[in-house]
Amino acid sequence: MDWLHDYDDELRLVFQDCSGIISGFPEPLRAQGLSYLDQFNVFSAGSHKNYICYLLPFWLRDGYGLTDAEVRGLSAGNVFFMLYFFIQDDLMDSSKDSAARKLPLANLLYVEFLNRYRPLFPSDSLFWLCFNRYILEWAESVAGEAYGDYFLNDRLKLSHKASPLKLTSTAILLYSGNAALIPEAEDLLHTVLLTLQMLDDYEDWEEDLAEGSYNCLLSMACNHANASQETLTQTQVKDFIFTAGGLAAYAGTALANHMKLADHQLDAPHLISFHQFMVKNLQHMAAAVEAEKQLLQNGGLNYWLSKHLKL
Repeated sequence: MDWLHDYDDELRLVFQDCSGIISGFPEPLRAQGLSYLDQFNVFSAGSHKNYICYLLPFWLRDGYGLTDAEVRGLSAGNVFFMLYFFIQDDLMDSSKDSAARKLPLANLLYVEFLNRYRPLFPSDSLFWLCFNRYILEWAESVAGEAYGDYFLNDRLKLSHKASPLKLTSTAILLYSGNAALIPEAEDLLHTVLLTLQMLDDYEDWEEDLAEGSYNCLLSMACNHANASQETLTQTQVKDFIFTAGGLAAYAGTALANHMKLADHQLDAPHLISFHQFMVKNLQHMAAAVEAEKQLLQNGGLNYWLSKHLKL
């Protein structure tokens, strides 16, 4: 089983569908929307890959009996919702972005998300109560992230930054008559989303340090150095990662997350494989740091030979 490439052909149809819908927007929103979609299109070179967003409906399809058309519709709805929330993130993270330029596009994307999900559930459905709760979780999480130090104090709120994604599993479980599994699906996704945030934060820690953005790895480095993120230096972070074994401890947290998934009942093997893929990425990076540190400890000549001698 391949959690990504098994769905290449279907994902192409999803992004073609999204592109076709956005092509019907009035200018300049059409050009702006297509450009924004391309930034997140898994098939575009250099794009931001948000695999779980558009693949989660496919990962749940076989276990819960949805048709191909139903799953593609949900995946397209997720793409529109993803773009909507990324616009919110862009506006919150940057003083340079123009709300007047981006918010009209955001609202058109939001409507297209509703067009995919609204026909599936009547107004009194449990789905809409969950929808309200997930948006509230997201709003509370992003509003308090700057001062909450969630990684040390309340990791659930880190997962809540992506709470709207839970609409997918909730929709599929309700639609297939498996509403009793919704709490378990939420817990499982909380764990996966936490590890996804950790992986993103490892990749972005230098940028986040420079911009003063909250970051899980930097939270651990601050705790190690007994510093605040405002006073934390790049040297202290590198000391934590490369000298104090900080990345190994960070990867160990991700592995502990994976162990929590062992007893789940949700029929979603590709979701578990995706989580394992993320954990292994962090473990490989931590092992590479430890291996390089060992070479340095063995002496400068050995280190030079390992870098430059081709055997």
